Amino acid sequence: MIVCAIDDDPLMLRHLEEMLTGLGFGVMTAASVETALEQMKARHCDAAVVDILMPDRDGLNFILEVRKIRPDLRIVAVSGGGRIGALPLLKMAAGLGADATLVKPFSATDLGLALRPAATA
Repeated sequence: MIVCAIDDDPLMLRHLEEMLTGLGFGVMTAASVETALEQMKARHCDAAVVDILMPDRDGLNFILEVRKIRPDLRIVAVSGGGRIGALPLLKMAAGLGADATLVKPFSATDLGLALRPAATA
């Protein structure tokens, strides 16, 4: 399974890549929604882990865009929440089509479970 990890924070992106690799997933990374969408057109992936709060286009925009072109893609939305807290943002993400949500920080075990098809938002 190939997972696209999307986060504007380089340290978090590297951490996601390490967790996903440790779980046995193939990984491609993107520091922006735009880059992720471009990569997904060029290369197949089975799932995406997307941060909600990012500059320019955020994770909610990603969910809306990717659902148009890849309705089958498993999406795990993640957020630390910023000023308003993670739960309202993750609830919006689930409403837009995220298959699962996680509050930062989360464990590799939680991430692995969220990427399984049986997991729910």
